[in-house]
Amino acid sequence: MCIANSNNAYQFLNGKCNSSSRNNETTANNSSHTIMIFPRVRRFLPVIISGYIFNTALYFLLHILLPYTGINTTATSEFCKSKSDESTVDDECTRVDLFAFQIVSFVNLFYLGVLGFHTFFVSRRAFTALPQKPLGRILGNVQSPNSANGKNGVMLPEADYVNIGIIIFQGWDFIASIFFDEHCTAVMMTHHFLAFICGLFSLEYGLVPFYATYFGGVSEFSSIFLCVADLFRYFPPSSFQTSSPSVVNFLSSLELGAQGMFVLTFFNFRILGWIYLSSLLFKDAVQALKRGLMQQYCPGSRWFLLYLLSMSILLGGLQAFWFRQIIEKAVEVVAGN
Repeated sequence: MCIANSNNAYQFLNGKCNSSSRNNETTANNSSHTIMIFPRVRRFLPVIISGYIFNTALYFLLHILLPYTGINTTATSEFCKSKSDESTVDDECTRVDLFAFQIVSFVNLFYLGVLGFHTFFVSRRAFTALPQKPLGRILGNVQSPNSANGKNGVMLPEADYVNIGIIIFQGWDFIASIFFDEHCTAVMMTHHFLAFICGLFSLEYGLVPFYATYFGGVSEFSSIFLCVADLFRYFPPSSFQTSSPSVVNFLSSLELGAQGMFVLTFFNFRILGWIYLSSLLFKDAVQALKRGLMQQYCPGSRWFLLYLLSMSILLGGLQAFWFRQIIEKAVEVVAGN
C-alpha cells in the first residue's frame, strides 16, 4: 500500500502499489494509524512458509533415507576432510548432508528454471500477456490508477510464482549454506542475499514482471545442469556402488552431458541473454523515470528500480567472471585429455 501523502520510508515498508488499496488504506490509517509491513508479500506468506518447510523436510528425509538406498555417499578427498584435522583425509567420511543438500537445490532450481523457460520461450506469456512497452514490462503487474472496479491489474502471475520461488530458495539456501563449507563463501552468500532482496521487493511492489521471469527464472535454467555436474564432482560416477559397468558409463555420460549443457545454457542465458535484457531494462527504466510512471503507478518504488539496474550490472559482471573461470577450467580439461 503506497500512501500518496506518506514519506518514502513509509512507502518502502508498505510497497504494494495499488490505487484501490491506496484509497482504502489512507482512510484506515487516518483513523487507526495502523502500519502493515509488506502487505502483498503477506498474502503469499502461507505459500512461502510451506516452501521453507518443504525444503527442510525434504533435506532431513533424504538425510535419513539415503544410507538405506545403497548409494555411496563417500565424497572425494577434496570434500571429505577430517573434522579434527582438516589436513587429514577421513577415509570413512560420508557426505550424506552434501548429497541431500544438492538434491534439495536441484528441486528448487528445476522449478525456477523450467517455469521461467516455459513462460519465456514455450508459452511466451512473458511477451503476449504483457504490453511490450516500458509500462508493460516494468509495471505490468501493478494496478493502474484507472483500473475498473479497483481490480488487481496483475497480467503475468507467473512472475509472482518466480518471485515466490526466489524468496523460498535463496532464503533457505542462505541459511543452509552456513553449515556447508563448499557453499558458504562470501561471493555465494552475497549472491543469495542480493537475489533474495530482488525477489522480495519484486513480489511486494509487483514491478518488472517481464524481467523477473527472465533474471529469476530463465537464468536459473543453467543452474539445473550445474547442480547435476556438482553432484558428480562431489560424488564421481566411479564411486557409486554398482556391479554394472553400463550404469557407471551412463552416469559418466550424464555427468558429461550436464557439464556441456551448463556451459551452453550459461553462455546463452547468463551472458548473451543477460546483456540484451539488461540493456532493454535500462531503456525501459529511463523511459519510466522520465515520464514519471513510477510515481504515478507505484509511489516510493523508484529506489527499487535503481537497485535492480545496479544488480543487473553487478550480477552480470559476476557471471562474466564465472564464465571466464568455466572456460579456463574447460581448457584445462581438454589439454589434460
